[in-house]
Amino acid sequence: MTTRHAVAKHALITGPVAETADDRAVVLEPYAVDRIPTYDYVQEEYLVSGTAAGDPYSSRILVRRPADMALYTGRALAEVSHIWGGNSVWRAFNRQIMRGGFMWIGIDSQAPSALDLVKGRNERRYADMTFTPGELAGDFAASIPFTEDPTPEVLARQYDEFKERWWRATPQSFDIIAQVANTLREGLPGLPEAAVETLLFSGISQTGGVVRRFVERYHGHLRRPGGGPVFDGYLPGASGGPALPDVDVPVMEVLGEAEFQSVRWACGVSGQVRGLTHRRPDSAVFRLYEVAGMAHRETRYMSDLDRERLRDCPLPEGARWSSFPNSFVYNALLELLSGWARGELVPPGSRLLETVGDTDTLARDARGNALGGLRTTYTDAPLSRLVAATPVGRPSWYHGNETPLAEDDLVRLYGDADGYRRVHSRVADRMVGEGFLVAEDAEALRLGAEQVTF
Repeated sequence: MTTRHAVAKHALITGPVAETADDRAVVLEPYAVDRIPTYDYVQEEYLVSGTAAGDPYSSRILVRRPADMALYTGRALAEVSHIWGGNSVWRAFNRQIMRGGFMWIGIDSQAPSALDLVKGRNERRYADMTFTPGELAGDFAASIPFTEDPTPEVLARQYDEFKERWWRATPQSFDIIAQVANTLREGLPGLPEAAVETLLFSGISQTGGVVRRFVERYHGHLRRPGGGPVFDGYLPGASGGPALPDVDVPVMEVLGEAEFQSVRWACGVSGQVRGLTHRRPDSAVFRLYEVAGMAHRETRYMSDLDRERLRDCPLPEGARWSSFPNSFVYNALLELLSGWARGELVPPGSRLLETVGDTDTLARDARGNALGGLRTTYTDAPLSRLVAATPVGRPSWYHGNETPLAEDDLVRLYGDADGYRRVHSRVADRMVGEGFLVAEDAEALRLGAEQVTF
């Protein structure tokens, strides 16, 4: 990295862009967008432009914020759009973003999705959108490495080659991210009260890899005027790679068990984790949470698009799509990271899954559920055997499934349904006390426990 990147520039942000019934902002993934008015939030689109990696760019950001800015807490969560579409962070965190008075910023800094899926759907609205030319989203979506009867080594090589294409196709992305972040500190056009005090950067899956790369290569070089960090904290999720370095702000990494190569390889799809190389000791600015039972994507709350995509996917006999609440884990970690970044708390120590020897094969209990890691009611008051990656190929590999435990097993564990609810309640209380579950989500779990009979 050259010294010319020692201080990140500011992006020019203009808007909000007017909308009509026939000309609205393109939303890459409509998941939970209909929930925005439920929390009295609004969505606005702004244009962003500048020079990045030596070339001019013009793109857009989406902002979701409280309609009444008196309810804004000065906290903001930024993500970049997935390289072939979607906003994975919004999908996972949306309730806590809005319950917590955060502002959410979706930055279209990755040219493949911006040009192909945003501009491509409304050429007139985004006529000025421009990036350094390269591959488009469709080129990536059609070529995710998938191999039947693979070896882990083949999968790892194919996926690493695939990742290198991401970076070649997004040469301006990291400069754009930093420039937008710097400008957000000052507010939005006509809305100075939107100035950001605590700016967090998160990503899940491919965008988790973007966050990791920013920490590794850009955090120390793309800085605010005066030398301060562009972001106040990082939350990369469901990605993985070599152990992250310490930087001068908190980094909280989260991996479900589905990210482990030993779990995924039977599905014929690799991931970004390589063995246990992502693990490292805790520090004053680093935590790693490996979550037992958690799949790559949640199916507890499925959209209509999810149901249609998975409609004809086979499941093991007696199994159903997992009800494991990925979003509840992410909600709690968002609050922990925010408090850590603001100097209000120190989060619990890392939680690592148990493995067999020095391998990445996960140790499991007699029912097949993973041992160790960040524990939830699903693992410590179990009703099912959880499978974090469904081994029937795409598109279901990134969803988990669960097989209910036999009634006689439940009786041995709990005695009766009231006994189950008592165990469940103690686990939920422990999670809330540790900061791994927010109160609203604990109540949702308790309401679900009330419905259990056996």
